[in-house]
Amino acid sequence: MEMLKYCANLRFRAAILTVPLLGLMAQNAFAGGFEVPDNGAQSVGRGNAFTAKADDLTALAHNPGALIKSKGANLLYSHNVVHAPQSFTRQATNMPYNKIPTDSYTGTTPDPLATVSNQTPWFALGGMLVGSYDFGLKNWVFAAGVYGPSAAGHQEWPVDGGQRWMLTKMDALMVFYSLAAAYGVEDKFGIGVTAQIVSQPSTQLSLVVDGDNGSALAPYYKGAEIESTLKLSAPPTFSAIVGGWWRPVDNLEIGASGRVIPVNLNGTGNFTIADTGTGAQFTQAQLTVIGSSAALQLVLPPTAHFGIRYRGLDRPRELAEDETPTEQKAIERWDIELDFAYEAWSMLKDFNVDLQGQIQLFAKADAQPVTVPKRWKDTYSLRLGGSYNIANTPIGLLAGTFVESGAVPQGYQNLDFPSYNRLGLNGGVKVKAGPVDITAAYSHVFQETQTVDETYAKVFQQRPVAPCPVGCGGFAGVPANAGVFTSSFDIISASAAIKF
Repeated sequence: MEMLKYCANLRFRAAILTVPLLGLMAQNAFAGGFEVPDNGAQSVGRGNAFTAKADDLTALAHNPGALIKSKGANLLYSHNVVHAPQSFTRQATNMPYNKIPTDSYTGTTPDPLATVSNQTPWFALGGMLVGSYDFGLKNWVFAAGVYGPSAAGHQEWPVDGGQRWMLTKMDALMVFYSLAAAYGVEDKFGIGVTAQIVSQPSTQLSLVVDGDNGSALAPYYKGAEIESTLKLSAPPTFSAIVGGWWRPVDNLEIGASGRVIPVNLNGTGNFTIADTGTGAQFTQAQLTVIGSSAALQLVLPPTAHFGIRYRGLDRPRELAEDETPTEQKAIERWDIELDFAYEAWSMLKDFNVDLQGQIQLFAKADAQPVTVPKRWKDTYSLRLGGSYNIANTPIGLLAGTFVESGAVPQGYQNLDFPSYNRLGLNGGVKVKAGPVDITAAYSHVFQETQTVDETYAKVFQQRPVAPCPVGCGGFAGVPANAGVFTSSFDIISASAAIKF
């Protein structure tokens, strides 16, 4: 009985600080590196060099000023499917911990140093629906749309794998409800704004912590392991994108856009605790949290995009002396665009989670707020892409590439936020069938392999009952992210646009 009380006491204390960490991870899930460029099949096919061109309704998100190019009544649906394979190989510790994997552990013992992978790498909720109409006004276009970020919002990892101190499960969704207006001249210039209501309908994250008390640090397995889950949603909040586009001469276009109002999401919800199935077992009553609540703030910072585009034109032929002049426009045969993108993620230095409730195993304890530093960095991206329209056919070819810096600094690598230096190779095809444009595109995104030595690791195994360094023999703790991270992305995108 005394042993049972001891284990229960360990577990309830572990839960006190476990859930706050999940809250911190929830913020990661919606950070800049969570998104992979970009929404819209045309943009994907062009290596995301689309700020100046933006000649379909995805301009709602890319550059609202370019919506002036879509006169009349138009409707577009675009869909991204993201494949995000990711794996982690735990580094064998070189520090004087208890290194025997089976110590204080009951049940089957998998190799703690075996490579583990995200078991659900496919994410297919990347839809975007936009409609526009000019209401018969010569210099105006209005649009409405709804879309989610181009990202992979679901992960599942083994609860007994070497990665479980960082993450076991993630579900994260965000929706942008948008209204836009653009003013300008269709073939000369445009300025516009997209007003957005941003919703975070659900976020759920889980991880495992070490709930032991006073025993030696163990980097692999502990008897008093517990999985804690944070569930949040955020009420709608306001943001805005502004953009402009200008064609100073027939061959040249310039575009600029950006998010000028940060997205402030105030998520609220609750947290739960559960057995992992790999350690001590507890009753449902012992695992019930009284008055459970949780809150965290998330900020998506301002962004800026700039693009310059050169158009290869087929000029109308010169008329013979006996021909009657008619209005003829040059036909765009090909184009190439260079874009630069900046996102101010360095404004996110700390994540703060407020927890309320009492955890009751054999004693009651109040959950406490937690602040964890993340030290994110601003990100920069250079994008080059273009298109070629095959003469006398309804077919156009798209191609492009991009490089993008990562937001996660060295030592802070984690599974929930794999934003590292990237290289993208992109391509696609566009077919015109009467009033309908159909586009299909593909992007493969290479990411640098990340190797974290435990000497420099900044993500530690949570040990709230006997916190480090006082309860850990002077050590800062067991590095949870010491090892090798591999990741990449594949984006399959398709869109259909109709002009009525």
